[in-house]
Amino acid sequence: MKQQLKTVKSAKQLTVTYFSIIAFAIITLHFSLLDATLEDFEQINANNRLQHAKAVAEEVLQEQSNITQFAIPPFTHAYLDPKLLPPQVRFPENTPWDKAFEIRSQGADDTEYFAMKTRITDNKTDKTLYLLFSDYIYEISEEQVFLNQLKQLGISILLLVVSFVVVLKASARLTNPLTQLANDIDSRNAGDLSPIAPPSGINSREVLQLVDSFNLYVNQINELLNRERSFNRYASHELRTPLMVMKGATSLLGQSDDPAFIAKQQKRLEQATSEMNDFVTTLLSLTREEDMDNISSRQLDRKELEEIASAHTSLLSGKHVDWYVEAPQPIEIKMPENAFKILLGNLIKNAFAFTEQGHVIIRMTPSAIMVEDTGTGLKSNETGHKGYGLGLLIAADICRKYHWHLHHKTNQYQGCTATISLQANEKPNGLTE
Repeated sequence: MKQQLKTVKSAKQLTVTYFSIIAFAIITLHFSLLDATLEDFEQINANNRLQHAKAVAEEVLQEQSNITQFAIPPFTHAYLDPKLLPPQVRFPENTPWDKAFEIRSQGADDTEYFAMKTRITDNKTDKTLYLLFSDYIYEISEEQVFLNQLKQLGISILLLVVSFVVVLKASARLTNPLTQLANDIDSRNAGDLSPIAPPSGINSREVLQLVDSFNLYVNQINELLNRERSFNRYASHELRTPLMVMKGATSLLGQSDDPAFIAKQQKRLEQATSEMNDFVTTLLSLTREEDMDNISSRQLDRKELEEIASAHTSLLSGKHVDWYVEAPQPIEIKMPENAFKILLGNLIKNAFAFTEQGHVIIRMTPSAIMVEDTGTGLKSNETGHKGYGLGLLIAADICRKYHWHLHHKTNQYQGCTATISLQANEKPNGLTE
C-alpha cells in the first residue's frame, strides 16, 4: 500500500495540475477568440469595401466604357483585364465569384490584398471585373488592436498567476489539517486504540466528521476487543465446572461396578455434556447474523423458570436465603431454550452468589422477567467475582441479539433487581392485540 501511495499525487500537487490545465485552456481560448475576432472583422470590412467598390465601378464604366483599369479612392483598384493586374498578384483559377479573399503579393513589398472577382454589365455586355483592396491604415490599426489585446492578455496572465498563488495558499490551508491527520494516523502504533485529536489549523466540517468517524470506529474496535477478552474469560469460567464434573465422573466410573452408581455418574456426564453443548451453541449464535422474523415463538412457563433456578441452588448452600418463582400465566417468547437458559441462569447465579440472607424472587409478567434479590447490591457486584460480572456481559449480549433489553437497578432498601424487557410483539399466552 505504501508503495502505491508513492505514485499517487498529493492534494496540493493535484491542485497545481488542475489549475495549470485550466489556466492553459483559458489562455488558449483567449488567443483563439482574439485571432478569430480579428480575422472575422477584417473579412467583413474587406467584403463591404469591395461590394461598395463594385457599385462605384459600374457607375464609372457607364460614363467611361473604354477604360480597362482605374482607381476607386481611397484604397481600391479595378481591372477589366487580368493581364493588367500587378505582376506580383495572381488570382487562382478556381477563384469564387463575389467573395472577398486575402492574397499576399509575391514581390519585395510583401503587401497583403483583399481581392474579389465579380461580373458587371457594360452596354448590355457581361464583363469580368477584378478588384484589389489594400488598406495600409487598417493594417496599422489591426496591429494596434493586436497589441492592445496582447496587453490585456498579459494582464490576464498576471491575474492568473495571482489567482494561482491565492488558490495554492487556500488549498494548503484546507489540506494541511487533512495531511496532518493522515500523518498522525500513519504514525500510530498498531495497538494504539486511543481517540485521535482534531488536527491544528483551519478544520472543515468534513475533516471534523472524518475525525469523529475514525474515533467512533476505533471505539467500536476497542469495545469488540474488550468483549472478546471478556468472552474468553467467561467461556473458560463457565466451561470449567462441567469439565470438572466430567473429569470426576469419568474417574469415579472406574472405581465401582455398582449399576446404580454407574447410572448416576452417566447421568452427571450427560448433564455436563448437555450444559456444555447449550453453552457453546449459544455463544456461537451470538457471532452469527440471524433473521429474527424466522425465529418461531415458544411458550415460557413457571416450570422452566423453576428448573433453571434449581440448577444453581448449590450457590445457596449454608445461606439463609429463600427463593421462589412468581409466574401467574405462561407467555410467548422468541428465544431458543438454550439461549434463555444461559441468560436467566446468569442473572439467577448472580443473585444467589451475592445474597447472604433474605430472598430471591424470579418474577414473570406479560412484558418483563425480573430477578429480585436482597443481596449486597450493584456496587458490590461490580467489584466481586469476575466470573459473575462476565456472565452479565454475556446476558446483555444475548438480550441485544434477540432485541430484548436488560437493565439493573438498586432496590430501595437492600439488594438489586435485574429486569429483562421483552419485545413489543411478544405477549402473554392467550392474549391478542
